[in-house]
Amino acid sequence: MGGDLAAFLLALGLSLTIRHFQLPIWQSIEYNAAIFSIVFLLWLTVNYINGLYDLSKQANDRKFYRRFVEVAIMSLVISVIFFYLVTGTRISPKTILLLNIIFGYSLSALWRFLYNKFVGSKKLVTKVVMVGSTRETPEIIDTLQKHPKKGYKIIAFIDPDHTIRSDEYPDLDIYHGLHTIRPVISTRSAQLVVIAPQLQKNSEALRELYELLFWDVNITDTPTFYEIITGRITPTVFSEGWFLEHLKNSDQPIYNKFRILMDFSAGLIFALFFVILFPLVALAIKINSKGPIFFKQKRVGKNGLVFTMYKFRSMYALSTDGSAEIDGFQFAKKNDKRITVTGKFLRKTRLDELPQCLNLLKRDITLIGPRPERPEITKKLEEKMPYYPLRHTVRPGLTGWAVIHQSYTDTLEDSLQKLQYDLYYIKNRSALLDLSILLRTVNVVVRMMGQ
Repeated sequence: MGGDLAAFLLALGLSLTIRHFQLPIWQSIEYNAAIFSIVFLLWLTVNYINGLYDLSKQANDRKFYRRFVEVAIMSLVISVIFFYLVTGTRISPKTILLLNIIFGYSLSALWRFLYNKFVGSKKLVTKVVMVGSTRETPEIIDTLQKHPKKGYKIIAFIDPDHTIRSDEYPDLDIYHGLHTIRPVISTRSAQLVVIAPQLQKNSEALRELYELLFWDVNITDTPTFYEIITGRITPTVFSEGWFLEHLKNSDQPIYNKFRILMDFSAGLIFALFFVILFPLVALAIKINSKGPIFFKQKRVGKNGLVFTMYKFRSMYALSTDGSAEIDGFQFAKKNDKRITVTGKFLRKTRLDELPQCLNLLKRDITLIGPRPERPEITKKLEEKMPYYPLRHTVRPGLTGWAVIHQSYTDTLEDSLQKLQYDLYYIKNRSALLDLSILLRTVNVVVRMMGQ
């Protein structure tokens, strides 16, 4: 992001020089920079929304740079709207704006090419030594090998219990003695040690780790590292004690008041869009298929209370109540044949969610939180996963951490993964995490990636 900002500022200087065919005077630079600083902030936000700061997705390939061009065009459109709406300025930077977009995003692309080639995957990688094996260890190793741009590289694995075979990971140095921890760190210049929880009661392991307190190396446990890598809570830590420690309600009065204000503001904005778009959406639904315009369904909210959620109908009305279910409840699936043509568009743009402005204003749901499930599905999942009700300790959301990471959850395994994402959010929720989820949801809406 710092590199992008530097590229945009340099591009502004180049644009002013080319526009006036001379080096700009300081007053011109100062005045234009004051206006364009707001524009650059918008560009950085657009970049973030479109995933240009997701380190795991950076790549020097055609697909990535095609998205880069799309983002540049999007930033140009937003900038034109900005200068059209803002009055009282002495400049009308049509040519300068166009030049700034061209030079700014060209320099930004060059910066990313150099970053990916010489810096990101080579200079800024944290070298990791894993000590001891757990059930999530293979997933961690596989994830980091497939996604090296996450910023971590496992350089050695110390396996005192002989649970990992060397032929499974030929590119990984495997040792078996705990006494090798310090020599491996020293010779391989490791920066992070990840220790399995069961070894925290091993006296030999504790002695080795104690010595590392005087070394320039960080120490964490496997579940915490798993959380960092995947954005989920590992099921291996699920216990009453862990939940009491990490999910207990903490007093955040400012954050809680901010959430209430955000919910009502979002509810009013969505209500405005709902009123404006209702005639068109209602007509499209009626023309495309028979049945009601709205779809009402019972969902489980905070503390297990059931409420009625409203949506625009996006499936064929196959039963008398307007639902698309005949023989009991069904999970929605990708490319579900029950979805109408209009419904497909509504789902991709998330316009089918607009009637939930009423649920937002009634405080049935909040803007960001675990997506509410149906009582029948909740009951079934609770039978398979005893800790599933924990996601009901907070108010359900219109969008959430699991929503931006997962598609449909039509299996028990997917539902467990969804629970892991939800518990991660409940454990780590904050204004910054909420903002991240909100911006990434905007990307889903703008790019019509809803399902």
